[in-house]
Amino acid sequence: MKKFSLLFVFMIFCISGIKSFVYGKMLTIDNYLAMIAKNNNEWKSIQAEIDAIKGKLDEIERVYVFSFTAGISYSDDKSGRPYSQSLKLDDLINWKYDASLNKQFETGTKVYLGVDGSYGTYDYVNTDKYSIKDIVPFVKLEQSLWKDINGGSTKASIAKQKASARSQLYLYEYKKQKFLLDAIKAYWDLSYARTIVDFKIVSFDRKKKILEWNQRRYKMDLVEKSDLLQSQAAVKSGELNLKLAYEDESKNNRTFNLFININEDNVRYDVEKFEDKGNSFKVDKDLLRKGTRADVLSALEDVNAALYDQEVSQRSRGADLVFEGKYALNNVAQNQTSKSFERIKDGDRSSYSIGLRYTLPLDFKLRKVIDKGYEAAKIAAQSLAESVASKENNDWIQLLDNWNNTRIRLEVAFDIEKIQRQRYEEDRKLLQRGRTTTYMVLQSEEDLDSSTINVLKGILELIKIDEEVKAFYSGVNEVL
Repeated sequence: MKKFSLLFVFMIFCISGIKSFVYGKMLTIDNYLAMIAKNNNEWKSIQAEIDAIKGKLDEIERVYVFSFTAGISYSDDKSGRPYSQSLKLDDLINWKYDASLNKQFETGTKVYLGVDGSYGTYDYVNTDKYSIKDIVPFVKLEQSLWKDINGGSTKASIAKQKASARSQLYLYEYKKQKFLLDAIKAYWDLSYARTIVDFKIVSFDRKKKILEWNQRRYKMDLVEKSDLLQSQAAVKSGELNLKLAYEDESKNNRTFNLFININEDNVRYDVEKFEDKGNSFKVDKDLLRKGTRADVLSALEDVNAALYDQEVSQRSRGADLVFEGKYALNNVAQNQTSKSFERIKDGDRSSYSIGLRYTLPLDFKLRKVIDKGYEAAKIAAQSLAESVASKENNDWIQLLDNWNNTRIRLEVAFDIEKIQRQRYEEDRKLLQRGRTTTYMVLQSEEDLDSSTINVLKGILELIKIDEEVKAFYSGVNEVL
């Protein structure tokens, strides 16, 4: 297939009498999109949702950050309970406090580095009052040996939350892409509508010239009245077509203004000529699928979320064995001289404790029902993802077909338009010499109009296909 340039410089612009309209300052497509980002509330809402989800993605990792905890308590015991066989407690006043820096690691290990302390007085019956001051640094750790061994449960929970967040992020990205694509189409639709108005004006002028020609010849009794009537009908038809073109432009004006948040019927700006983009559409230009559409990526993340959700549920419902260990640097003993309790500084008197804690939920029958629910959710997510992926693949194939078919049709339409223009010029010359009828000239004029519009429609369709590919298949989604 031969190459051709689709830069369609209208032949009609070479015809004298064309009317051009000055709408105002040129608004390029890039500036138009910048105005949308600045003024359109729907765009702002979508972008805000995307920013919010990205912020929440970072929040999911908070389980691994350091945290600080502290507590204090006060007690006053006048119960008189016996402390030992020889001592009976008359009054106990005590302050207890603790503080620790905590950290959970990806292995599932929880580590606490802190200090326990107390300060108080012990008043015994028939004996002296004792005071105690105590500060005990300690290290404590916890480790699940089943559920969260190597951080399995925590990692699955984080992965599930991330997958769900990414799914929402992809959906909003897809919504954003569709919104931008609609905005870009509105821009080029307005450019097309204005071009059609200009073209219909030229076509209307051609019909009026034929009418003026027949009016003069009818007065000279050189044509039949039917030729005059046919010319009049053609002018009326041209007038109607021009009115319809203005109506279509007005509709596109409102859509265009809606995207830039302007409540007016008329567009203040001039826009780029859509037909100038024909230069970029060569026969050997191929569409490139650089990535996967965002709605498919969202569905795939939903599958991941369902799988992780099932894993988290299974881990949380099973038995668990937790190891706990604590090491304190020293203990407390009574100072016989001062009759008070003070911290012993001898490292040999440090203490430690270790233990195991076993838990087993007894909801054995309920587990089967719950398992079925999570299994159904996983199957539903997988089935939906397959359906969305299949639809996306079908849409891509259709885009390729539309691109190739439109490109071929446009090449033919361009050739037809050149032939129809030559035919019209020949018929117009024949009419001036009285060698053809008004009907034949008007018919060739209509055929020229139709062939020219086919060229314009082909260029617009290629623009929209190209913009859709850039919007959905550019590959930028996959870096989220």
